[in-house]
Amino acid sequence: MFQPASLKLDSPTPIDERLRNRYIFIYLIVIILSFFPVSLFEYCYIIYFRGGGLIWIFFLLLPLNIVLSIYILQLGAILISALILNISKIIYFPKEGIFQRDINDKNYRYWNLRNIIKKWPLFIMASHPFPWLKNRFTLRWFGVRIGKGTICDNCWISSEFIEIGNNVIIGMGTTILSFGIKQEKFIIKKIIIKNDALIGAKCVLLPGTIVEKKAKLGALSYTKYNSVLQENSIYSGNPEKIKTKSEK
Repeated sequence: MFQPASLKLDSPTPIDERLRNRYIFIYLIVIILSFFPVSLFEYCYIIYFRGGGLIWIFFLLLPLNIVLSIYILQLGAILISALILNISKIIYFPKEGIFQRDINDKNYRYWNLRNIIKKWPLFIMASHPFPWLKNRFTLRWFGVRIGKGTICDNCWISSEFIEIGNNVIIGMGTTILSFGIKQEKFIIKKIIIKNDALIGAKCVLLPGTIVEKKAKLGALSYTKYNSVLQENSIYSGNPEKIKTKSEK
């Protein structure tokens, strides 16, 4: 597998440069609409405190106002993006499979469209002081399933076709890719990580990977397309190979 220069992996939402200009207006719409809630909040804040003669409270609460404004902007961006994303799914529902990496291919084109819709909220959440709000909160709005007790705050997770069970630990710097490029083929396949699995640091999981319950993948390992890591087993290597099958 190789990654063409036209796809930049700086976030869970890479965009083909050939389609970026075509969909830029949707990206701008998401940004503009996400500022409406925070603009309304600021308007009410200014009218109530400055217009009401409470100027000293206006300045006293200004630091809190700034913090709240950031959170309202981020939440507004997520909600607007999720709404537009659901509309796009009604128009053309996402599918798994192997498609042409061609802008005339409907599946590839709509995958790029979904990415550009999600790009703004993921961008502003990336610098959030609480990292769990990016993965465990934001990605759930986009359909990623992340179970209870799962630790996945310092890894890179695709923003769709991902299902992670309960009490899973995913190490720092790990990449979970539900999409891939193979020559002129574009692949989308769900990744499933079941309960109590352990993924070491700086691993790469490729599309179609299934990690069964209590399976472990050692650090610096990667899986092949459609790999299945068996229950209660330990894997490591490039690509992954079974090392030990633990007792249940």
